[in-house]
Amino acid sequence: MSDPPSPELLTIPSKPSAPISHTFLPAINPPSSLQKQLIVFVNGLGLPASSWLPGIQILHSTIKSCPPILTYDRYGQGLTTARDPLDTQKPLGHDFIDVAKDLHEIVTTIATTRLGLQRSDLEKGKLHLLLIGASIGAPIVRLYVQHHPGIAAGIILLDSNIAVDYSAVWPDPDAPGFDPSLVVSDDCTLEQYRVERTKVAMMFDLKVKNSEGLDRSNSALLVPHADAPKLMGVNGKGPLLTVVGHDPETFAEMSFMMMGTPRSLSRKLTNPYWARYNEGLTKITDEDKCDGVLIAKGCGHFIQKDDPRVVAKEIGSMIEKLEW
Repeated sequence: MSDPPSPELLTIPSKPSAPISHTFLPAINPPSSLQKQLIVFVNGLGLPASSWLPGIQILHSTIKSCPPILTYDRYGQGLTTARDPLDTQKPLGHDFIDVAKDLHEIVTTIATTRLGLQRSDLEKGKLHLLLIGASIGAPIVRLYVQHHPGIAAGIILLDSNIAVDYSAVWPDPDAPGFDPSLVVSDDCTLEQYRVERTKVAMMFDLKVKNSEGLDRSNSALLVPHADAPKLMGVNGKGPLLTVVGHDPETFAEMSFMMMGTPRSLSRKLTNPYWARYNEGLTKITDEDKCDGVLIAKGCGHFIQKDDPRVVAKEIGSMIEKLEW
């Protein structure tokens, strides 16, 4: 792959005063098709659009034909220095629905300026998307496809955000009937557990503010279930779906190294909950469109950073299945 194009600014019709940084990579040897294709990467909170570049470079070096690619930074993230204008109008700022609406305007703008389509062509099914969402990018992708059925041919979810308060994953030690044996281990006393539960709640619960200014407080209402609703992709069928989860032992080790979280708590509480959530996600498409949960060996939560080869491999595999 030659040097990637430099990021540029685009504006969307609803927010003309707030430009968004994006990078558009043209197709490589695209096959002739009645439809246009586009691969779109949707970031989590922790990593900007530039985090996808290593995986894209690997993809381009290992595949003969590749559709065009779009990466972008949301408002207040990465190279997008503009803040969402809605933040001055909504008490808690913009939320997942607003972000999903922005995404559709971005996709529409790219389709009309880069792919030679008209706005009405999207409604006629002439654009097919492969959407890759990491962390909170996963529920954003889900909401986008819910509101725009018929456009997603494939979806790859990388260690999806679980869209609940972290404190709900870790049981309340003051609740009636609490069993200390659920949390006490050789590396964690009950008092340590109380401290750690408070710490992760202050870092990760849905009402905790973030530098992006993204309001997550209602995300449990917007995506209350891992396994529903079913998504409708192109041609009235469920999209191809790949669900990728973190390596539980790597996650436990990284959580200990980065935050001091006792490894036993990751093993007993966080990892089992996340595994069940990922298993639920496999149900949001047709039964024959998902092969179960793939574990990214050696990867923590930030899969595209820990091993970009995983991202490249799964995108390449889906392109092949889609016959793009």
